Amino acid sequence: MENVHAERSAGWSALAYVAVLIVATLLTIGMPSIDMRPADAALAIDEHRTTFLLGAWLTFPAAGFFLWFLTGLRTYLGHAPGRQEGLPTFAVLAGVVMMASSLFAAALQTAALYQPPDVFAANSLISLSNAFVFSQAGLGYAPVAIFLLGAAHSMRRHHSAPQWLARLGYLAAACAGISTLSIFFGGVLAPGGVVSAIVGALPAAAWLVATGLELIQNKRGSASSSTPAAS
Repeated sequence: MENVHAERSAGWSALAYVAVLIVATLLTIGMPSIDMRPADAALAIDEHRTTFLLGAWLTFPAAGFFLWFLTGLRTYLGHAPGRQEGLPTFAVLAGVVMMASSLFAAALQTAALYQPPDVFAANSLISLSNAFVFSQAGLGYAPVAIFLLGAAHSMRRHHSAPQWLARLGYLAAACAGISTLSIFFGGVLAPGGVVSAIVGALPAAAWLVATGLELIQNKRGSASSSTPAAS
C-alpha cells in the first residue's frame, strides 16, 4: 500500500477540521445571545441541551484535526528556500492558542449547559454563556488573525505556495482582525452576531480549505526547493 505523506494527510486534516467545525456550528445554532434575558436563555438551553453539548464536544476532534494540520503546515512552510525568520513557528504558536481558546470556550459552554433552567436563571449563569460568546466570537478571533497572518506572510516571502493563496490569507487575517472589533458593538455586529461570524469565519474557512487542497496536491512532499528566495 502506498504511504500517504504527512503533509498530504495534514491537508486532509484541514478539510476534516472545517467539516467538523461546520457541524458543530449547526448544532449550536440557537445558543443564547448576550442580550437574551436569563429566563429565556435557560429555556433555550434546556430545550437544546443535548445538541449544544454535542457541538461543544466536537471541539475535541476538531482540535486534533487542526493540530495535525498545523504540524504538516509547519513542515511545508519550513522547507521553503531562504531564511525562514521563524514565521512557520510563529503561525503554529498562534494556532495552538486558537485551539486552547476554543477548548476553553467549549468548557464554559458545557458548564452553562449542565444547569437546569431554574438554577441557571437564579444563579445568573447567563454570565458563563456570555463569556463563551466573547471567548469564541469576540476576541477569540485575535489568535485566528495572527495565525493567518503568520502563515500567509511566510508563503509570500518564501514563495512556498501560490501567491493567490498568500493574498487570500492576508484577506482572511484582516477579516478576523475586524471581527475582534465586535466587542464594541451590539445587535448583529456584537460577538456571536451574524456579521462578525460571517466576516471572521468564512474567509478563514476558505483559506483553510484552499491550503488543505494545496497540501494534498503537493507531490513533492514539501515546498519547492527551486522557488525564488525570500523577497
